[in-house]
Amino acid sequence: MSRLCAYYEPGYAPGDSPLLERLDVSARMLDRLGLVSLVAPPPLAIDRLAGLHAPDYLDAFLQGREPKASSQGIGWTPAVRDATLSMLAGQLAGAEHALRHGIAMNLARGFHHAVYERGSGFCALNGLALVAHCRPDLRIFVVDCDEHGGNGTEEFAARLPNLYTASIFGTRFGCYGGVRSWAYKVNTARRGFAEYLFVLGQVRALLVEARPDLVIFQAGVDCHLDDPKSQAGLSTAELFYRDLAVFGMVRDLAIPILFVVAGGYQKAETVARLNANTVRAARYIHRGGSGQAAA
Repeated sequence: MSRLCAYYEPGYAPGDSPLLERLDVSARMLDRLGLVSLVAPPPLAIDRLAGLHAPDYLDAFLQGREPKASSQGIGWTPAVRDATLSMLAGQLAGAEHALRHGIAMNLARGFHHAVYERGSGFCALNGLALVAHCRPDLRIFVVDCDEHGGNGTEEFAARLPNLYTASIFGTRFGCYGGVRSWAYKVNTARRGFAEYLFVLGQVRALLVEARPDLVIFQAGVDCHLDDPKSQAGLSTAELFYRDLAVFGMVRDLAIPILFVVAGGYQKAETVARLNANTVRAARYIHRGGSGQAAA
């Protein structure tokens, strides 16, 4: 593998949203380092969203009707709406690429807190659940390693019989486990990285039992010890070992994987460097490297 296929186009990062604009910093760094080939997704057919969220909320978000349009916590603008739709298009295109080739990246954030009735936590529409919604013929398993528990995906797992999710987090964010959903609160800074690796072992057992057709990995870096939102407290090296472990166990189980960058609230350049380490881990494992350093 030379460059990894990463879905991204400049519309992901509108200038009127600092949280989204930083995606362009990561994209440019990954390209400059020769780690990815940036691929623009095809336009999203809006009818693919039908039934995913409550009709009144989806229509409010598409049309800009407040207060629901801004319920994610990012003020609604046409550019923010279009960025969301572009990232969702990348999610679907990335899933199909991963199913064909084993791995793909969507350089996107802002999915796992969106619930059926509204947006939440800087997440407007749930792009993790969208894959399961659009591919009911496949079992989709989300491995969520963001700082914050994936409460929205957990809700959707109870709604979609082909969606499974396991969240490993420092901040619960309403994520407690439920139907086809498992929740693991960790504190690496206090209890050591061995706890995190133990939980990843439990997730591996869940993957063996569920036998998914596709894993979606939320490779959040807001759990980094220097992130202002971090309670999990992972070092830079531990984040890299986390990624090696996830990519390694999925490779060993022969499951295709799509990964997204998810959260990160340090300086944009710092977040970009941590995102680059995730891509390095993916490339190393899928070139045949061992994930045992993290297991």
